[in-house]
Amino acid sequence: MAGNHIQLITDGTAYLPVSRLRELGVISLPIVAKIGGQLYMYDQQTYGHLDLLREMKRARHPVEIVGPAPDDFRAVFERTLYRTNRMVLILSSRHLSPVVRNAQIAARDFMGRCDITILDSQTVSVGLGLLVERAGELLLQGELPLPEIVRRIRGMMPHIYVVIVSHTLDYLYRSRKLSAMQAVLGSILDIHPFMEMEEGDILPLEKSRRSDKALDKLLEFASEFLQMRKMVIFQSQPEPSDEVMRLHGRLEQLLPNQEVPIIAYDPIIASFVGPDAVGLVIYEGMA
Repeated sequence: MAGNHIQLITDGTAYLPVSRLRELGVISLPIVAKIGGQLYMYDQQTYGHLDLLREMKRARHPVEIVGPAPDDFRAVFERTLYRTNRMVLILSSRHLSPVVRNAQIAARDFMGRCDITILDSQTVSVGLGLLVERAGELLLQGELPLPEIVRRIRGMMPHIYVVIVSHTLDYLYRSRKLSAMQAVLGSILDIHPFMEMEEGDILPLEKSRRSDKALDKLLEFASEFLQMRKMVIFQSQPEPSDEVMRLHGRLEQLLPNQEVPIIAYDPIIASFVGPDAVGLVIYEGMA
């Protein structure tokens, strides 16, 4: 058994190319979402979230994140024990899915046999991918003890920002981000909530009566950063919508030297905001 090796494990929302995950030796467990009795699997190799988003738009069913389940984590821990008994997990925010809790349940069965560190990333998707990539790089270098690597990854978390505009309210109501009264009035008044992820939870902050005004909030938020290492637009479909192309063009004018890729968001975000949202992930980097 390679006693000095530390296995890095994450979940399928970590937005990193498959080649990079392999290069860093990261194990990624797919996210499994359930909607209308149908299961959809998602990671960077299986793009079931696109079918999920289409089904959400068609039927407006609630979405339940059901995996990776404790048994999935147990299976990975057992396999990893053949190589090492030291593991570190960086996972999607515990406020948004049961993934962290499921990993903790599984880890209890390995107490005394494994040294398992579980980190709540307080984010998902691109933000989670940034944390996993940096942790993988530091582990590969092998120069720092695990507590110092954990400290550095935790230090990155407050510098990753996620902001979202939703054009429908039913999923926000189901996920208890809006009260029944707020959802009814918001639908009548055609409200478009502007939300920010704070300490891993999605919180509605402001409400706009027009969708273009809500997009202005995204631009205003992006303009506040004096330095920016990465920015990504996420939306609910694989091809950029007209709305997203307008947002992309305005961001290019605002930040002409910043590359801004466009991606489809993952099942965890979809379970909260539904199939009618657009948002930004911004990493301002470390001072």
